[in-house]
Amino acid sequence: MEHIAAIMVLVGCLQGDAACREVPTPVVGFETVEECQELLSPSIEEVGKAFKGAYGKCAEVDPALFVEDATIEWRITPARQLEVKVIADDGSYAVAARANDTPKLSN
Repeated sequence: MEHIAAIMVLVGCLQGDAACREVPTPVVGFETVEECQELLSPSIEEVGKAFKGAYGKCAEVDPALFVEDATIEWRITPARQLEVKVIADDGSYAVAARANDTPKLSN
């Protein structure tokens, strides 16, 4: 099994930093962060051909996360930088309900 040490995240925005979405990357995982960095600039340039704003980042990951479930969260900061977090899912889930649906006890 291949050792994954980094992932690339690409984001394209249609209007400034609004209407942004993740864009498929040319390679999913990399054995080193340096390998990811080599492809990052050309990949951002490609995204820039289809979107007004283009962002990209290589994020280090724990190789165990590719065996387990993980969530990748990203956001564009006020300084116009792409921030990426890779978070291991712990398997727990929350259920949301409307605030006015309060439980009632009855006999």
